[in-house]
Amino acid sequence: MYAINGAIAGLVAVTASAHAISLQAAFGLGAVSGVLMVLTSEWLLRKHIDDAVSAIPSHLVSGIWGTLALPWVADLTLLDSGLSRPAQFGIQLLGVVVCGVWSFGSAWLLFRITWRFLPLRVSPEAEKMGLNLAEHGANNELNQLLEHMRKHEQQGDMRQRIEADPFTEVGEIAASYNRVTAALETAVGHTRVMLRNLRDGVITWQADGALTSLNPGAEQLFNVNAAKLIGQPVSHLLPGFTLTPGARHEIKRRTDDKRIRYLEIQVSEGASGSASERSGMVRDITERKQLQEQLNRERDLARTTLASIGDGVITCDASGNITFLNKEAQRLTGWSLDEAMDKPIHVVYQLLEETSGELLSNPARQVLTQLTPVHSTEHCLLIQRDQSRTPIQHSASPIRSRSGITLGAVVVFQDVSLTRQLTEQLSYQVSHDNLTDLLNRRAFESALTALLNRDDGQHVLCYLDLDQFKIVNDTCGHLAGDELLRQVSLKLKSHVRSSDIAARLGGDEFALLLPDCGLDRALTITEALRCDIENYRFAWQEHTFGIGVSIGLVELNSAHPMRLSQALHASDAACYAAKEAGRNRIHCYQPDDHSLLERHGELQWVQRLQNGLDNDAFRLFAQPIKAICADAPAYREILLRMEEHGELIAPGSFLPAAERYHFMVRIDRWVIRNTLAWLGDQNRHSAPRTHSLWGINLSGASLSDADFCQDLITQVSTADLPHGTLCFEITESTAIAQLSSVQTLIHTLRAYGCRFALDDFGTGLSSFSYLKQLPVDYLKIDGNFIRNVHQDPIDRAMVEAIHAVGKTLGIKTIAEFVETQVTLDTLHKMGIDYAQGYLLGMPEPLTNMAGNRIRVMPR
Repeated sequence: MYAINGAIAGLVAVTASAHAISLQAAFGLGAVSGVLMVLTSEWLLRKHIDDAVSAIPSHLVSGIWGTLALPWVADLTLLDSGLSRPAQFGIQLLGVVVCGVWSFGSAWLLFRITWRFLPLRVSPEAEKMGLNLAEHGANNELNQLLEHMRKHEQQGDMRQRIEADPFTEVGEIAASYNRVTAALETAVGHTRVMLRNLRDGVITWQADGALTSLNPGAEQLFNVNAAKLIGQPVSHLLPGFTLTPGARHEIKRRTDDKRIRYLEIQVSEGASGSASERSGMVRDITERKQLQEQLNRERDLARTTLASIGDGVITCDASGNITFLNKEAQRLTGWSLDEAMDKPIHVVYQLLEETSGELLSNPARQVLTQLTPVHSTEHCLLIQRDQSRTPIQHSASPIRSRSGITLGAVVVFQDVSLTRQLTEQLSYQVSHDNLTDLLNRRAFESALTALLNRDDGQHVLCYLDLDQFKIVNDTCGHLAGDELLRQVSLKLKSHVRSSDIAARLGGDEFALLLPDCGLDRALTITEALRCDIENYRFAWQEHTFGIGVSIGLVELNSAHPMRLSQALHASDAACYAAKEAGRNRIHCYQPDDHSLLERHGELQWVQRLQNGLDNDAFRLFAQPIKAICADAPAYREILLRMEEHGELIAPGSFLPAAERYHFMVRIDRWVIRNTLAWLGDQNRHSAPRTHSLWGINLSGASLSDADFCQDLITQVSTADLPHGTLCFEITESTAIAQLSSVQTLIHTLRAYGCRFALDDFGTGLSSFSYLKQLPVDYLKIDGNFIRNVHQDPIDRAMVEAIHAVGKTLGIKTIAEFVETQVTLDTLHKMGIDYAQGYLLGMPEPLTNMAGNRIRVMPR
């Protein structure tokens, strides 16, 4: 079609000027005219301008092109206008404009005048139907088919079918249309069934918002009646929502039973111009919302818990990328959650071996590889983001789903800096003295044991005991004593070598351990220390004190191996020897030193005395005191023995050690308790009750103990013995030293019928002046005056003097250690009232006194 119209356009362009142009120009004008025809036709199609015969591109455009191009290609002599080419072009252009204005203007005016009674334009419907049908009423099978299709479209009833002649082309089209309609009817039926049975809701509405349908699911979800809502604005059902295609909204509704229901609507776009231009899929998400809220609460609770605990927590996915850090983990690593999120865990959580400084494998990576938990047994160092290091303890475990699939790993770690600091502090406190900051006894003994186990070198153990320390404590109090001990400890540190060990063993006792040091060198060190302490003056408030130190040295070497207890006993004995020698001096231990051997023997008694008290190994004996010149009978003195392995040990063997190591109070308690119990049993089993006097010795240490004195009074009153049953013997030196307290005790016990004897009288010549103040009943003359009284005039004079004073004061006299008849005769001539000794009666077990009827049982 373009070829024919193009040829026509070319001919139109050259027709008016064929006599004035050459053949080549004619071909050029025709070719350009054909191109302009094609371009104009395409433009008319794009603009939807109907030109059924192509008059505009083939004639109008080509004619204008030929007229305007003529002056530029024609031979001007043949035109015979006498004008130049531009002038000729202007004449040609003017002619085109005038013709165009005249033709279009006259046509418009003509049609304008005849429009009202002779319209030429058909209606849009007739134009769409076609002029044959609209103007001429022509009809055929195709038009009938199209008419039926239009009715189906308007009625929307897909059950109707079109009669089709199977032998024509239109009939075949109609049959195909019927098949498509039937299939569409079946699909629509299925869709309607699905929509009716669908639990989710489906609503449709037009673009203007008018509701067109609601399925039963939507009616149930919204609790509405579809018939009442159809045609109503969709905003009545969904107020406050912008229902644009692609939008998704959550709807919160309260049901009639006051429960909350959550719905979700997804808006989509339907067919334009249909009844379902917009549609919404509505589903009930209440369970999902509740589950999500529960999960959110549990997640928030878990995050709050993880944020609140003192341990650092890091979680990662199966690839080892971080998914969570709690606050403590952020503090310890130096990474914030946002910075660490999705980073490999080995970048954020790096560990070093504390001793070697080598990098350790990441525990989370180990868990993801081995699929088993990892627990650290040793502390390691965490490298923080700023490269600082923190000691931690950690563990890691896999995170698994219910089906056992590994989803990731969790690492839990604790900062052990404070724990380690406290451990070191506790360890230091366990091994050091809080007051002086020196090693304590336990740590010192451990160091000494380690040194004793060495087979090489010579070492020296020094035992130090401060002199006159008790005076400072008693005068100024314990605060002053503590300060003095601190000052002495500083002096110890200043005189020892860096390899030496100084310790406070307790009270005012210190120890030095000098490893790899000869005895001469040790003497030099300790002498310098002794002189420094001797010259030191301790000032406290308005008081100034001078002190000294007694030091015992023991040489330790492989030639004379010692155990720990032996070394300590030897050093303690050497220190004791220094004190006994005058204090403030140094004494070196020698295995054959008699004073040290004696001291060592006393030390051995400490454990034996303790065992005796714990196992009731003491035994009570009684020795009679008989009248010589007195008319009234005397009494029996309770004596003490100690039984070991079936043998009895005399008191002279263990009482010195008991007095030195403060066992006398406990021993006196044992004697009082068992004697009173035995006397009480004897009185209860005697018929008639016998009346006898029994003497019990009280030590100076017991009389100095206020608690003991009070207990003694309580036990005597509780025993309820007849008056005149008990006589307590007190040594002369003790009575004089504690005159006031002894007087009080005597007066108190006399109220319960007790008597008192002053034992070992005569050892102090000044004791005569105190007799008037002590209301005693008996004076026991010391045995040193009695042994030789029959041949020594001085002893005889002393005994006579004591007897005379006693007689004047109304106090009976008792002579001790009477072992010969000549001594007894002499005492009789002198008028002594009573006598005691082996001549008059040997000590015998207390149980024998009652004919074996009453046994002494430990009370």
